[in-house]
Amino acid sequence: METLPKKKKTDVGKIVFLTVILAVPISNFLVFWLYINFDSILMAFQYRDGKIIRWGMNNFTRLWADMRSEYSSFWSAFGNTMTYFLCNLCVTLPVSLLLCYFFFKKIVGYRFFRFVFYLPSILAASTLVVIFKYMIMPNGYYGEICKVLNLEPKLLVQNPETANGTILFYTIMTSFGGNIILFGGAMNHIDGSILEAAELDGCNMPTEIFRIVIPLIWPTLSTLIVFAFVGMLGSSGQIMLFVESGAEGLKCNTLSFWIYSQVYYGGEYYYPSAIGLVMTAIGLPIALIVKKLLGNAMEAVAM
Repeated sequence: METLPKKKKTDVGKIVFLTVILAVPISNFLVFWLYINFDSILMAFQYRDGKIIRWGMNNFTRLWADMRSEYSSFWSAFGNTMTYFLCNLCVTLPVSLLLCYFFFKKIVGYRFFRFVFYLPSILAASTLVVIFKYMIMPNGYYGEICKVLNLEPKLLVQNPETANGTILFYTIMTSFGGNIILFGGAMNHIDGSILEAAELDGCNMPTEIFRIVIPLIWPTLSTLIVFAFVGMLGSSGQIMLFVESGAEGLKCNTLSFWIYSQVYYGGEYYYPSAIGLVMTAIGLPIALIVKKLLGNAMEAVAM
């Protein structure tokens, strides 16, 4: 006679343990993502009529009017946002990759340089901005260099012509740390025998980077590229720590800081919610398309 399979006993302790472990992240997701975003979505379709809150598409109509108006700061903020995004995608990521490659090859002093590039990620952002602002003041290191070159030092952050470029330069120079950690960890998992075989075959440095290293760390690289596109319309620098307010007059506004200014200084909540909803509706499909294209590229390289 065939014996029936025994029923597995329910491990109550395991279920309780997993429930306790998952309670915190699930609660965090429900409160700080689902509730906040659900409330923001509703606020995008609300507007204030005196003391009465009404429903309608007024916020989106206002956004369309701002986009068409030549006096609106929307397109200036959008242009600065795209500048930060392109600098992250085309400057920060490639430079971080090259730096990690040279660290991976153990160039002379690589430990020191790796620490120097990661140092801005350790220091508090407010502290680092204060140090940088002192350095570029006319009575700081920038002023001393100008004196040596017989040039007249100027205020960089307070000047509308140089404020955006100065903040952009600071953002680029202090954004290598996280990428270096991720790229470094990915490169350290590359089997050394692969590179040794490539050297025996006469593989030069550019070929090693583009034909061996990049394909082997492609999951990490593609993830960072997708993240860059996910935050494309939210790209910004430490504008608040540099100028606090008046970013529009200094021509260094971004979409993120534009939204923040309307909430913090203007006391508006409904219009910024509509802007954020439109940014999400545009950015999400772009990120999904980029993810799909990168996945296809990886499959092509593997074949």
